[in-house]
Amino acid sequence: MGKKIEELEVKTDELALSLVGWQVENVRARLVTDSFDDTHFQEIVVSGTARFLKEDWSDRFTRGEDDDYPPTLLLGLNPVDRPELVSYTHALLETVRKAGKRPVRFSESSRTWECSKPVKPEQIALHMTSFDLEETGLGLVWPSPKTKPLPVELVDETVHEAVRLKPTTCDATVVGKKRDATLQVRLGGFAAFGSARELLADFIAMESWRGDEPGDDYDIEDECPFEVSMPGIAVEVLDDTDFLLDKREVSLYGRVPVGEGAALPSRQPRWIAQCSFDLDDLSGVPTRVVVRVLDAEDL
Repeated sequence: MGKKIEELEVKTDELALSLVGWQVENVRARLVTDSFDDTHFQEIVVSGTARFLKEDWSDRFTRGEDDDYPPTLLLGLNPVDRPELVSYTHALLETVRKAGKRPVRFSESSRTWECSKPVKPEQIALHMTSFDLEETGLGLVWPSPKTKPLPVELVDETVHEAVRLKPTTCDATVVGKKRDATLQVRLGGFAAFGSARELLADFIAMESWRGDEPGDDYDIEDECPFEVSMPGIAVEVLDDTDFLLDKREVSLYGRVPVGEGAALPSRQPRWIAQCSFDLDDLSGVPTRVVVRVLDAEDL
């Protein structure tokens, strides 16, 4: 009976952070265990310091004015042997103006979990990272040991061709049991984009208010700068009769900017999206997931 505090290693993805302007220092983590006879309550606490270097955020796939937000600094948690069960939380969410003014301290705690056998530090993987675009809402959660993967079907229904989401991760897992179980869907990858003229064609097609006719000729120099919205995602949860149990739309709010002189970003943006469904809220038992990639205007 008592409290035990153990140090945890935190890995830092310095390349991913530097691409979006983040510099992280002195990140430390602790595993806190409160024991009462054969019952144990554990949580993870992380603290550190981060600085945002606006000048290093050269390729921007969201707006970046001083009062806008830079790409989110993320903290990821998962069992060492189960990387697909990673959960992310926002370690720091601050405006460009404030985050770039001085180093900012941050602290984040996981949800407390109960267990009969304590998790050991060497079983825990923690890392700091960031993406150009993200939509995560799982929080920092240690997963139940009981899991069940579900099949995922990926369908691209986009019409515009100049910007394409290219998922490299697409999985769904039922985590936990009975009333506490959740279905966690994890998606991630990059966005590929075409030439400045291909992007212009999609931009004009999306801007129906302009009244442009197919086949109209455009001087691309006169149209610059402009930006093209990236596709989004709809996640559908189905049972074995194809009944739609729930649906979640995920907009990444991303854009591909075309600058003066038809200048394009020097790299493809990285993105991640996670969503969770409480099984107890569903009207049936989920057996598969369909992920649809949709044009931005269809979300």
